[in-house]
Formats: sequence, C-alpha cells, structure tokens
Amino acid sequence: MKKLIVIITLIYTVAAVAALGFISNWFRDQLTLGESVIVTTLVLCLPTVLILAVIAYWNEHNQWFTLILVVVILGSSGYVIKTHHDAYGVWLPSPTSADVETSGTATFNVNGQNISYRLELHNPGTVAHREFLIVTRGGQERRIRLPVFDDARSGYVNAKTPSDWIVLQPTADTNVVQAETGRFLFVRKSFRVNLRTGEVTALAMKSQN
Repeated sequence: MKKLIVIITLIYTVAAVAALGFISNWFRDQLTLGESVIVTTLVLCLPTVLILAVIAYWNEHNQWFTLILVVVILGSSGYVIKTHHDAYGVWLPSPTSADVETSGTATFNVNGQNISYRLELHNPGTVAHREFLIVTRGGQERRIRLPVFDDARSGYVNAKTPSDWIVLQPTADTNVVQAETGRFLFVRKSFRVNLRTGEVTALAMKSQN
C-alpha cells in the first residue's frame, strides 16, 4: 500500500507542476479566466494531495485516507482535464512553440514621454495561442497579455504597419491607454490597459465592418 501511495502521489505531483508550467508559460504570463480556474484548482489540490499522502503513508492500516487520496487525485484531475477541454478544445495542456508574429513597432507621445509598442501573436491559429502587447517607456519594456483571439479559429492578415493590428491611444491617466484592434485582425475589440499594473479591461466588442 505504501508503494502505491508514493507512486500515485509522485505521478500527480509531476503532472500538476507540468500543467501549471505549460498553462502559465512557466509562470511568466498573465492568466485568462479559463486558465485561472485550472491553476486555482491545481494550487489548492496539490498541497491537499501531499498532506493526505503523508497521513496515508504513516497510517497504512487506515485505508480510508488512501481512498480519500485516490478520490481527490481522480476528481481534481478529471475536473482540470474537462475544464481545459471546454476552454481550448484539447484534453491536456502542452508546451508552447516559438511561433511568434509581430505587428512591428509604433510610437506615440504622452505628456512629452515617448512610448513604443507592438503586438505579438504567439502560436496563432492553435489552441496554445497567446497575444501580447509589448510596451516600452522610459527604457523599461513590459509584456501585457491581451485576450485578442477568443479561440484558435480567429484569423488575421500579416501587418504591413503596426496599426493594421493594434492602435494605442492616450487617456486622461498617463499610466492608462486604450488599445483597439486593427483591420487586419478578424476580431474587433477595445481594451483599457494600465501600463503600470498590467491590468487589462475589455471595453467593447465591435462589429466588423
């Protein structure tokens, strides 16, 4: 029984850590709602499983702890797999590739401060797609994830100029800009982006002309 406890706990721990890494791009990226649900489940269940495993290991005659351990592992694994499938159309997270396309760099001036920016599409056309707004001001570069594409079927045409993909406009707050998707992305969206905190708020989804 002890051997079974160790094996299933190790398998679950390795799988959970790998899933957390793949989903968050090894903890470098901001999370979408679907990803947050999965990450929260794993973060809560992983220490629970480890605690139950220790208790079950040292109470080998108390099979109830082992049963609870197995139930938690199977239940959380099933929930994570189904949630990932519902959100992305595939059952398991996978490593992201290095397929990146960029809009090219644009600049604008806010209160005498030059700000340069570009939009990067990572793994476009796949379930692992991610879109990032890269902003540089005062010599400091910040990567902010924008939920531009809702799914892998969203399309685009290669940008000839940065405004084909993304346009930033200043607001009354020097730390906040408004970002709007361009005509070469087949989605029409607008975001309020806080350049200091990285917070992104969807303002509206515009109809395509």
